[in-house]
This record gives sequence, structure tokens and C-alpha cells, in this order.
Amino acid sequence: MSSGTFMDLVQHEFMVRGSWRKKNRVRLSRSWCVAYILIVAAAVVIVTTYLAARNDLELSSFWYMTLAFPYWIFFLGYGSIKREWSNDTYGWWLTLPIPRFRLIAAKWLGNCLKVWIAMIAIYIAFSAYVLILTSTIDHYTYDMAISFVITGINWLTVVAGLTPFIIAAGMLTISVMYSTAKPLTPLLWILFMGGFSIVYSNMNEYLLPEGRLETAGPATFFPFPWELPAIIIGSWAVAYGLIRAVTYVMDKKLDL
Repeated sequence: MSSGTFMDLVQHEFMVRGSWRKKNRVRLSRSWCVAYILIVAAAVVIVTTYLAARNDLELSSFWYMTLAFPYWIFFLGYGSIKREWSNDTYGWWLTLPIPRFRLIAAKWLGNCLKVWIAMIAIYIAFSAYVLILTSTIDHYTYDMAISFVITGINWLTVVAGLTPFIIAAGMLTISVMYSTAKPLTPLLWILFMGGFSIVYSNMNEYLLPEGRLETAGPATFFPFPWELPAIIIGSWAVAYGLIRAVTYVMDKKLDL
């Protein structure tokens, strides 16, 4: 298979949005979707600006909202496989004249790109908004804005680095559910969801010591222990192994 075909598959996965069947049931036009998003965004801006004017807004609360990202990323990978069954397109998808590993890898890479681009967009939006606040409201200083920007880079870099593993974990969980190894599905849920919970419960001690999401004081770039980069790099190797495991399930263990 040519690299062009592979990138076409990646682009298709990047552009696809949800289940066709659900879209057909809801029948919500794109203009209405954009309108709803703009209304929600406007409401958030109005509320946070009001709180900021009263000096009741903690800038770090923006980054604390992104603590749900790993769960969203997991379900993004999970949904990329589930969508083929929801749309009844799994037969067409699996019979494409393309090696299964590349089919799975294209889904994996397309969803990784979704996450990384979404993170960049959110980071730019949050940072721009905070810079506007610091330039218009006296009790928010330029130093606080710089601390906010650096803190965002630190935190989102960690999440972005772990994204390949989290996407692959979601894909493996749903793949096993459609296979002859379905009884293992609860164990995978316990392993991955329990793992996320353990990481979060110990985050302040190990991953984010000394309140690394706080923006009140000065921030430094990547203030994490040296083990964290090693963990992130190691997770990429594990992600490759998980993608290979998904390929094996799709090749040998599907329960069709």
C-alpha cells in the first residue's frame, strides 16, 4: 500500500464525525451545531468575565477543566472502532485490500491528530482570553498571564505525550468486546479506568508536585521529575504493542 493511500485513510478518520445512524436520527444541521457552540462559548466568556471582574476567578481553573482530557481521549479511540459496528460498515472496512495493521494504525493516527489539534486550539483560546483579562482587569497581572501560559504548556505536553497510549487502550478495549475474548472486557475496563484513577489520585505527589496547575506564582518549563519523560517515551512502545494486539484481535479473534 502506498503512503498516499495510508494518509487518505488517516484523513478520513480525522474528518469523520460520529455515527451516521445517530446523525440520521437527530438531523441537526451544521449551522445549528455552530450556533449552539457559539452560544455555549459566549455563556462561558460572560460568566468567567463576570467572575474575573469580581476577582473571584482563579486562572488555574481553566487548566483544571482539562483534567478530563484523558478520559475523552480514551473514548475517542474506543469510539473509532465502535463506529464501524454502529454504522454496520465493519464488513466493508475489514475487507479493504489493505493490511489490518495499517487500517488500525490509520484510525489510531487520525485520532491522535484530532487530539493534538484540539489541544492546540484550546491552549490558544485559553491563553488569548487570559491575556485579554490581564490587559483589561487590574488585579490580573502580566506575570500571572505568563505563569498561566507556561503551566498550560507543561500540562498539555504531558497529556499530548500520553495520547498515543490512551487512544490505543480505547481501541483495544472495544476490539476485545467484539471478539471471542469478550469475557476479558471487564478486566480491561478495570485495568485502564482503574489506572487513570490511581494516576489522578497520586497526581499531586508524583506527576504534578507542588501544585503544578496553579498559576498564582512563577512557573518554570517542564518542572516534572525525570521519570515522567521516561514514562511517556515508554508509553509509546506500549501503544505500539496495543495496536499490534488490536490487529491480532481483528485478524484472528473477531466474533462475527
